[in-house]
Amino acid sequence: MPYKNLNSEERRETVKILYSNAISGIAISTVVSFILVFAFDLNNQKISYEKSIWLSIMVVLLAARAIDVIWFYKTKKDSPLFNADTYSKRFSTGCILTALSWCGYALWFHSTSSAIETTTTIAILSAFAGGSANLLSGSRVTAVLYSIILLAPYSFLLTFSNENYNSVLGILGLAFTAIMVASSYKSATFTHSAIKLKNQNRELLNEMENKVEQRTEEIYRLSNTDPLTNLLNRTAFLKNANRQLADNPQEPFALLFVDLDGFKQINDSLGHKVGDKVLKEIARRISNVCNQQLFKCRWGGDEFLILATYQKQAELIEFADRVLQSIGAEHETYKYQKWVSATIGIAMYPEHGSDFNTLIRSADTAMYHQKRMAKGNINIYNDSLKLIQEREYLLSQRLASAIEENSLRLVFQPIVDSKTSKVTSFESLLRWQLDGENIFPDEFIAIAEQYGLITELGIWVIEQACIQATKLSHLQPQIAISVNVSVIQLQDPDFVSKVLKIVNRHRVEPKNLHIEITESVFAEDKLTFLTAVKALQKQGFCISIDDFGTGYSSLSSMLDIGVDIVKIDRSFIQNMDKRGLSIIHAIVQMASTLDFTVVAEGVETIEQANTLTKIGVSHLQGYYFSKPMEVGFVDAYLNEQNKQCS
Repeated sequence: MPYKNLNSEERRETVKILYSNAISGIAISTVVSFILVFAFDLNNQKISYEKSIWLSIMVVLLAARAIDVIWFYKTKKDSPLFNADTYSKRFSTGCILTALSWCGYALWFHSTSSAIETTTTIAILSAFAGGSANLLSGSRVTAVLYSIILLAPYSFLLTFSNENYNSVLGILGLAFTAIMVASSYKSATFTHSAIKLKNQNRELLNEMENKVEQRTEEIYRLSNTDPLTNLLNRTAFLKNANRQLADNPQEPFALLFVDLDGFKQINDSLGHKVGDKVLKEIARRISNVCNQQLFKCRWGGDEFLILATYQKQAELIEFADRVLQSIGAEHETYKYQKWVSATIGIAMYPEHGSDFNTLIRSADTAMYHQKRMAKGNINIYNDSLKLIQEREYLLSQRLASAIEENSLRLVFQPIVDSKTSKVTSFESLLRWQLDGENIFPDEFIAIAEQYGLITELGIWVIEQACIQATKLSHLQPQIAISVNVSVIQLQDPDFVSKVLKIVNRHRVEPKNLHIEITESVFAEDKLTFLTAVKALQKQGFCISIDDFGTGYSSLSSMLDIGVDIVKIDRSFIQNMDKRGLSIIHAIVQMASTLDFTVVAEGVETIEQANTLTKIGVSHLQGYYFSKPMEVGFVDAYLNEQNKQCS
């Protein structure tokens, strides 16, 4: 590999190799010079004088080379003034001059040398040539020339000598010269190749480090921002808001709960792609109204939260009105924006709550109350909204009775193997009908958590899931049931023992009961549930993380806990034509490394199912396969599936 084919960094490496052993080489040359001059008979005054001249020349040359080496080590190698070619030429010149000096000595004093001195001289020159093969491997030309100049002339002279002894020495010298030339060439080629490879490895390492850094930044961004709008996600918003409250407990602030009006019609009439564009535009408009100091997030769906500081209530109302006007303004590009407006509920600290959970509920209550009255307006939480809270209290009472009376029910949505379409498990979903009214889970689960019923409700769900798992085992022994578990349940010190008693009572294998950690878990410190989760895993239960990819907590928990199943949030499935597909790819790759199962939620079309199967997602769930079904239809569904798969 010629020197000219090396880049600037690689040339620096070759120069460093040349100079790395230069001092020891110069020192040895100096010592040998003195020995060679003074070790043999100097009775001849003329010869003594001539050798002194040669020694002086050699010492000056070696001193100049030593100064050059010192200069090299004092020069900053990463400085733009450092020129590797200049140093390489200077070093090579010094080496060639040294070789010429040694060759000159041999030729100059050959006629007066004894057999011993001649033998010593050719041996010293051969030794120097042998050492140069490695010491000068940084420069192929220098290494080859050094050996030739050092040995070839004197060897030729000896070869044509009248004395048989000298002729033999000359022939051996020429042979050794050829060997050293070949060795020097090979050694220099190997050195250049090694430097090239080292540089390539360094570039590859730097590239990998840059990619890791970029991926880390991307993961951090994804874990703290909503993937669609780039606003803060729930986890990051709550973390920042709680820090704001802790740092400024005496400073009043307001929480604005923004809910879009007319967004459902856009999704239904124009499709989710247009709906996503609307959400992005709304997020941009909210950001334009809010200054950098205000925390803002996409809370979920078409809901946004804004944390705003204020001095007077009129100032707060004016700010909220600017938010409304910005959201509802027409847009030249997106004419459908005129269909969108917003309703805002406001809760103020400390009047309406001393913690964020209370403030969010109060602002949410104010917003929904205003929606029922007149959309597109602002409503501040007040005492009249206590009626809504009274409903919550009534529902909490009736919910407690419903648990005791078994008037709740579970419905089941299948999770299928992506390749065979065979059902591998069911997700159990809780339903409640009160006096003919279907109470949505979002409402009564929140009430259960607020009024301390979630632990009892969760145990009831696990009991019913195990009953169903026992029934399903007759049809398909390995089928599993997943149940959602909240952080409050995991905080119960007896939770694990309670679950074990239930599965033992119904003779359900722990591996067939999947514990699904809901998003409410990720809003808390994971240390509060890590112990319980580890204990469940130790007993053989599968741990599933729901809505993966929407928050830092879900990612960090997966790494810390070592989960068994990761359920990709439906938002990524719905946005596969954008960056959702690349994130799904990344999760599948992580799954192969960290050994967990991947389930894609929200699969609604055959195209989505085929794409997800093709990129390696092993399990699918969504309306394309089945909506959540009543328990009475599960057996028939399984029988039908078994027929289709057989």
